[in-house]
Amino acid sequence: MTSQVENSKETKKNNTSDNEDLILQLEKQVSIAVWIQFIGQFMEAILLSKIASISEEIRSDPNERQIIHGVWIQSIGQLLESIGVTQQVITSDDYIQLKGQEITTLGDWIQVFGTLIEAQGGSRVLAEEIARMEAELFIP
Repeated sequence: MTSQVENSKETKKNNTSDNEDLILQLEKQVSIAVWIQFIGQFMEAILLSKIASISEEIRSDPNERQIIHGVWIQSIGQLLESIGVTQQVITSDDYIQLKGQEITTLGDWIQVFGTLIEAQGGSRVLAEEIARMEAELFIP
């Protein structure tokens, strides 16, 4: 009977160790995924800026510029989140992990702020477009 208890304890230790290894592996994959998100976000910001540099209509519209500013702010937040998540994954030092969490959370808040700015500009562009379409459809 004692042998069965010892085997059970050993199995639990192995399962715990396997779970910790799996969690670490998944956390590293999350870090990679967050960096991929940053690359996509950064590319969006660059491409929207290029479109604005080519299109006078977009460049001169304050709401379109606001959308682009919001996307850039989100990119900065995504970069900070990527740095913070990576910092948490690559160390076992509790203090450094805590600092990584702070950076990640700051990045999340910056992204929220950028999203609000982008959404506000997008809502204004949409309202203007709807008003323009309604004016074209109106026949007295």
